[in-house]
Amino acid sequence: MAYFSNSSEGAEFDEQCSICKYGEEPCPIFAVQMLYNYDACNNEVATKILEELVRQDGTCAMFETFRKDLYIDAKNLKLF
Repeated sequence: MAYFSNSSEGAEFDEQCSICKYGEEPCPIFAVQMLYNYDACNNEVATKILEELVRQDGTCAMFETFRKDLYIDAKNLKLF
């Protein structure tokens, strides 16, 4: 389970969210990570579930699995 004790520890996770096309709003993985990771520390099953979603190094499993579908290529981004 990715437990981030300060903002710099969660930088990798934040970076992935910033290049994910769903990064404008919290996705369900981001939401459960932020809402439940501290409470899950003493619950073996909850910890295992969260570890499947976000690894200790901050890697989002959904983003890595579906990178080609979720990645925003800033070079090809049309703003207007």
